[in-house]
Amino acid sequence: MSSGGKAPQSPAGHDILARYLAAYSRARKMTELERPWGLNDDGLDDLWLRLSEALDKDPEELDHIVSTELSDEDREHIAGKLLPLVFALPFRDYPSEVRAIRTGQRLHLLLRRFPRNGTKKSGGSASSSKQKTWEEQPMGFLPSAMTAPFSSYLRKILHFEDDEQRHVAMVSSNGRRSRVRVTMLAHQRGIVIRFLEKLPSPVEK
Repeated sequence: MSSGGKAPQSPAGHDILARYLAAYSRARKMTELERPWGLNDDGLDDLWLRLSEALDKDPEELDHIVSTELSDEDREHIAGKLLPLVFALPFRDYPSEVRAIRTGQRLHLLLRRFPRNGTKKSGGSASSSKQKTWEEQPMGFLPSAMTAPFSSYLRKILHFEDDEQRHVAMVSSNGRRSRVRVTMLAHQRGIVIRFLEKLPSPVEK
């Protein structure tokens, strides 16, 4: 769900949601068979249209609706649609992780992964030893009110125990599968999703 450039500098906190709504608006003009994966649920039309209208009129109003007027169920529907898109990028590299951290009125999403060569020479050392370093790529942001719905949705689909704060599970995206470790940060500060290893895929077989 990368923006392919600098994230919008709007004070509103809906960058990722705004891009999804724009894709949804385009998809509505297509037939069901033509629509991109993840954009074919007519059952949520009322929700998406309401949010799209708010975005067109006033981006700040969209934040207000998401944070104060939607039901918990509606916010979980949003999380359920956006999470597969968030998960899609890290499947290309291992290890990698997505950090969703609540800061003020925003939930910031950051992709961290190793570069393709995976190593970098230690600075100022004649040693031939190499160490891995993370590359970081902003993925966008959401209203901070989406922190709890994201956590709740992940708990349900990954089958967390009631008191479990860290859980290892298998996830899939477009035929790719990965073992991931999901950590819920204390005090609803956010979520860290570490992609641990690639698993055999039925598509590859």
